[in-house]
Amino acid sequence: MHQAHNVAWESLSSNLIFVKDNRRVNPHRTDLFAKADAPHGQLSHFARTLQSTILEFSATERAKYPSKDEFPAPSEGKVFSDAILSEYCDLSYSSVTKKTQPLENWLGRAHRQGGAAAPSYSTSHGDLADVVKVLLAENQSETLMMLSNHPGVPLKDLHHLSWGHSFGWSHASDWALTAYITFNILLSRPELLENGRYREMQSYTRTLRFLTFSADYDAQAYCHREFLLGTKNEVASDKDKLDPFADLEKLDKYLKMCFRVLYQYDMLARECGISLDWEGHIAVTVNQLWGFKTQYLEDPKDNWITRFA
Repeated sequence: MHQAHNVAWESLSSNLIFVKDNRRVNPHRTDLFAKADAPHGQLSHFARTLQSTILEFSATERAKYPSKDEFPAPSEGKVFSDAILSEYCDLSYSSVTKKTQPLENWLGRAHRQGGAAAPSYSTSHGDLADVVKVLLAENQSETLMMLSNHPGVPLKDLHHLSWGHSFGWSHASDWALTAYITFNILLSRPELLENGRYREMQSYTRTLRFLTFSADYDAQAYCHREFLLGTKNEVASDKDKLDPFADLEKLDKYLKMCFRVLYQYDMLARECGISLDWEGHIAVTVNQLWGFKTQYLEDPKDNWITRFA
């Protein structure tokens, strides 16, 4: 398991039971199920250790760069290299193009209501949000830090975009967190890896679909498709035959990439002034995967948060 010395994976794994063709649920299904008496203290401990590990690495990464007032604000240049352009530009509906490569494009498209108004982005700038997702996957922190501190680039506006479904760069963390938790928990249960029993699990097959499906502005899925399908494009494939555990070295590199996306996303979000609640994000993700009970609470600052119940 990745970061096993820091993350209390066992606190979550020990509260999951594998049941084949569970007749207590309708429709019947095979999966890992949350123990009915799972102590929320253990689950909260898991969430907090994962949160603290992400925050620790985020702080270490942030220390590599200048303070906010020392970042340059160039008026021209390339947002991504020609090598990245070449790798992504031919993908279906790619947003990584010659159009989005120049910083001038990002500056010129930021909308201003009046001469003195602050620049803003909207749902018409989903392609720029997609580029941010690719930059996270490609470990382009320096560029992302420049963009987040540039007065002419309202990167925060691209964090959450929606027109019926959402497609902002927050999706980079949603996809990475789901993958990171799912595969680490499966690694903690070697009995499920024998003879591919994990492939019967609904949470596993649902995760595969989630990580690889195609939608508007879906660049967050590129890195997951590449690991699972061998291509950044969505392709018709028999997902029942996929075996992400066949090459454990490749899986380890993938999990490291997912974790890096999480802490670099945290760094970027905080640089943009976005408040994050990792403990709540983790609780929601685990609830969606395996049905652990959660509750909606008001914290001392009058914010509504999700926690394990």
